[in-house]
Amino acid sequence: MMRDTKDSPSCSWRYIHTALFVTGILTFGFLDAFTAALMMEKFGAGAEFNPLMRVLFLTQGMAGFITFKVLAAVLILSVPFLLYKREGMHWTTAGFLSVFAVSGAVAAMNNYIFLMSGQVGIGPGIAVVLFLLMVAVALQIGEVMDSPQENGFKISDERWAELKLELGYPEV
Repeated sequence: MMRDTKDSPSCSWRYIHTALFVTGILTFGFLDAFTAALMMEKFGAGAEFNPLMRVLFLTQGMAGFITFKVLAAVLILSVPFLLYKREGMHWTTAGFLSVFAVSGAVAAMNNYIFLMSGQVGIGPGIAVVLFLLMVAVALQIGEVMDSPQENGFKISDERWAELKLELGYPEV
């Protein structure tokens, strides 16, 4: 059994990152693509904000569109998923993966609301700005959490031995 060291991620970090990776692919990749494809089938390709995705839907159809979106999500999310193991960037990569999982769920819900009611819940421009803001905040917080913490109490071994003698601490 592999011991947890400073360089090897703990088992809980592995589970957390795997869950966030799978959730990101499910929400950002599949659910967003599926609801967007249904939305474009009902209202036309113009209902999609991203011009590349519109063209992809028109040329490749629903299956090609969903496949592309899922594969793109896998590629995008693979980089931070693989980085956390080597670089000790546990919080940073977990935050990044979380943003994709949450924004994918929000995008899918927004698409579904538009599909059912014809009303736009969150405008595409606002959604993009919020996504970029969440990525920036998550990366900043992750960097702070991953940075080595300085211990404010420092004492040399020699001084510790002197203090123990002064206090009458028993020798072991």
